[in-house]
Amino acid sequence: MAKDLHRPVDIAVDGSEMVYFTEVPDPGVGGGANGVSSLDLDTGVVTRLHSGEPEPTNIAVDRDGDLYWTCKTAGVILRRSNGKVSVFRDKLDHPSGIAIDHKGEMLYFTEVPTPGVPGDQGGKNRVRAIDLRTGALRTIHTGDPEPTDVAVARNGNLYWTCTSAGVIVEAKRRGGRDGRY
Repeated sequence: MAKDLHRPVDIAVDGSEMVYFTEVPDPGVGGGANGVSSLDLDTGVVTRLHSGEPEPTNIAVDRDGDLYWTCKTAGVILRRSNGKVSVFRDKLDHPSGIAIDHKGEMLYFTEVPTPGVPGDQGGKNRVRAIDLRTGALRTIHTGDPEPTDVAVARNGNLYWTCTSAGVIVEAKRRGGRDGRY
């Protein structure tokens, strides 16, 4: 599909035509070769959509085609909408994994400022959610030693990998649209 990439890290698919991916050949280095690109599955053409972030880690695409990605070392989630990139959320603590529910209402992400350190030993890692309509930020879970990536099922249940513990964790959704777990 695509070759000669520079350390591709994450991937997301929009329908069946476009693949989006992050490349991080220089982790933590702003202004370098790190970036977000698309791969047109019909033509095989790779297009650079954004460059210069120090560590564009994981990426998600919503049902409208807007892209969201975490930038771990900058502590931000960026959004690309209508061809323009902007900071969607800042002042985050090493955001890593990212997912959007199938309705396009909630964005979930992980923060891993203390990789490998469980909460009962002072770890500050967590799984969080942002309501995409209101911007409200909520913590879903804390205490795991390294919640690296996150996925959301159609029924709203969350799943995340915990790299250092070697497990996948499930949080079952309870209740209505507010997404309580």
